[in-house]
Amino acid sequence: MTDPNATNQAGGGSGEITPQRGTDQSSDNKPQLLAVVRLLLIAAVLGLVAAFAAVVFTIVVHEVEHLLWSDLPDAAGWREPPWWYVLAVPVLGALVVALALRLPGNGGHSPLQGLSPNPMTPLTLLSLLLAALATLSFGMVLGPEAPLLAIGLTCGLVAARAMKAGPEETRVISLAGAFAALSTIFGGPLPSSLLLFEMVAAAGLVPSVKLGRILVPGLVAAGFGALLFTGVANWPGVSSSPFSLPPLPGYPTVRIVDIAWCVPIAVVSGLAVILSRRFAFVVAEAAKRNQSAILVGAGFLIGLLAVVFRAITDQPVDLVLFSGQSALPELIALSSAGVLVLLVVVKALAYGLSIGAGFRGGLVFPATFLGIGVGILASLLIPGLELTPAVITGLAAGSAASLRAPFFGALFAALLGGSAAAAAIPLGLLGAVIGWLTALALTSGEASEAKGDEA
Repeated sequence: MTDPNATNQAGGGSGEITPQRGTDQSSDNKPQLLAVVRLLLIAAVLGLVAAFAAVVFTIVVHEVEHLLWSDLPDAAGWREPPWWYVLAVPVLGALVVALALRLPGNGGHSPLQGLSPNPMTPLTLLSLLLAALATLSFGMVLGPEAPLLAIGLTCGLVAARAMKAGPEETRVISLAGAFAALSTIFGGPLPSSLLLFEMVAAAGLVPSVKLGRILVPGLVAAGFGALLFTGVANWPGVSSSPFSLPPLPGYPTVRIVDIAWCVPIAVVSGLAVILSRRFAFVVAEAAKRNQSAILVGAGFLIGLLAVVFRAITDQPVDLVLFSGQSALPELIALSSAGVLVLLVVVKALAYGLSIGAGFRGGLVFPATFLGIGVGILASLLIPGLELTPAVITGLAAGSAASLRAPFFGALFAALLGGSAAAAAIPLGLLGAVIGWLTALALTSGEASEAKGDEA
């Protein structure tokens, strides 16, 4: 007869082998669990450090901008900066950027390549921050997300090297710093986290089966970083400048006609963003021959566009200059279709000049500004179309087209719209997808062009 213990000893019965196997698996999982907990603790501390560094940079940018565009004109007794001053300040900024691009690191990578998920050395980061400070404070049309992303990635890289982490752990820690830094400007950790999820997945930096596990520390870092600028209990937190919309009119329900108008609004918003980038490649081609001259020339033209816009419309130059992050109340308040058409055109031209000439900054905020401008214009020209659905659609389409990130575009629009625009969220989803498709249709081969221009 067969020994009844033989099956158990072979591993096929229900004796002592099965409990023993479970005990072995539990023991095997303990080191992995401890490693994950260790990473999460590191991410929590890193989130505070990276968010603080990001906030410090944004404060410096704001202070320099305020000095150049408010304090000095006020001290001179000007009601508004004179035309020659609006021309001179961007040119001076271009000279500073030209200097930064000659430093070790060459000011980091060009915005023609979008946002880079790769960490920089501290020396390269310094040249990028100098170029970005001159870009953002002196009036060029790019956003702060690129330098903030670089700050977060580099904070993570420094932390990983101090811990003597391996290659995969270094990647995880660097990305965690990026999550925290970007959360300071995108209105909290959710939009920034989703943007980085899309970036990392699209770049193929992490195998898909490991994507969630590797990026979880980033979510923790973003959450702890958010505590720094939102505050805890009686602590008010550190001042930051998140991108936010002024209150929009209530929108109770989606109408069929709004869905129909959503399509052309999203297409035009995507076109405005992508045509600006196509123009940027033309400028970048010219910059290959003499980068410094093109930078100075582009700075002059950006100032000139602002001066001409003010002379024609009697609107402030701030609507043309800068990323548009702080000019949204003035934009939403515009009620002239002619002014909006001119603004979208000159803003798109200044955006393309800023990208192609070699200034350093991010693509999202000017693209979002253009999308919102297209939405407001549509609400003025199309009878019966309300402001809120048009703005949410344009915002989502412009954001999605800027980085070809439809999930980020949809979430960004939903969060910025607030409770008044809750019913317009389906239009934001549709707008993000259409803006993304428009970008894909018009940017085939753009990646290879960007690599060639960077080289």
